[in-house]
Amino acid sequence: MSRYHLSTEKVVKLNVHGSYIGRIFTGEAPCPRDERGSYFIDRDGSIFRHILNYLRSDGLSVPYGFREFDLLKVEADYYGLPALVQEIEVILVSFKRKRRRRPNPNRKKTSQSVNELHRVHERDGDLYISDEDSDWFYD
Repeated sequence: MSRYHLSTEKVVKLNVHGSYIGRIFTGEAPCPRDERGSYFIDRDGSIFRHILNYLRSDGLSVPYGFREFDLLKVEADYYGLPALVQEIEVILVSFKRKRRRRPNPNRKKTSQSVNELHRVHERDGDLYISDEDSDWFYD
């Protein structure tokens, strides 16, 4: 388990009202502390940076090619950020639509392979496949 210790020398205003993090600071939600008195939240630190940036800017900003939206959604739900969960759901639906519209590049290869077959026959429970150049045997 890796531990991230987030610290800053300046005050950062976070929009945490109503979230799990907000409830920690108001004392409504219990949260363990480490030996230095820092709050200890045993969650994915690499994903938390996106949660933290969202709380700082009140908008989702992830790097190009980011592919961990499912995990980010789980973390957003854990931290009690329904607006972020909804934003991620919209993104995930968009990805699914794009994936459905994308043509399958292997489809042409599959049909070409089938068209190249010269002969397929079964004899005594064995399947024989041959093309123009060689004979193959499948048991």
